Amino acid sequence: MAISTMITQTKTSQFLKDVLIVLGTSILFGLFASISIPLPFTPVPISFTVQLILFFSVILGRRGAYATFTYLGLGAMGLPMFANGAGGIIHLFGPTGGYLVGFAIASYVIAILTEQLKERSPSKIFGIMLFGNALVYVFGLPHLALYVGFDKALAFGLYPFIGPGFLKLLLAHRGLKALKYFD
Repeated sequence: MAISTMITQTKTSQFLKDVLIVLGTSILFGLFASISIPLPFTPVPISFTVQLILFFSVILGRRGAYATFTYLGLGAMGLPMFANGAGGIIHLFGPTGGYLVGFAIASYVIAILTEQLKERSPSKIFGIMLFGNALVYVFGLPHLALYVGFDKALAFGLYPFIGPGFLKLLLAHRGLKALKYFD
């Protein structure tokens, strides 16, 4: 067998592996998004999606970001990928659409920052994940404000989520520690 054939087969094999990882991870995001807690006073539910996306963006790097893009694409096509098993492109334009866009941006930024780290210390990774979590709000809150008003956006889209979000972030970070991800 020629060396060029072996290299081509290896590249094809790695590409297929990457595609399966991205697709499987995006489906996992959709499964976890269906486990969400609606709050009666806001259109934004509590879910594990943000922290799961951050977790996999740290572990998988850009493949984690691609999984997030795939998750959003599958949800936009109508598959039940979003919170409470919702799907359809309308959700990208609804009250939580900014958060969904924030998922994509945060996952890509987190992937890039993590890949560029020279040392993966627990504090650096936690800081990166916290930054990613904040990015989701940077995009989610202004979009939510279009629906609930700027005066209510923080009360409906940030304050109720700070405590639970921080706890879920600690849990995701703990998962990384359990996987011995840190240097």
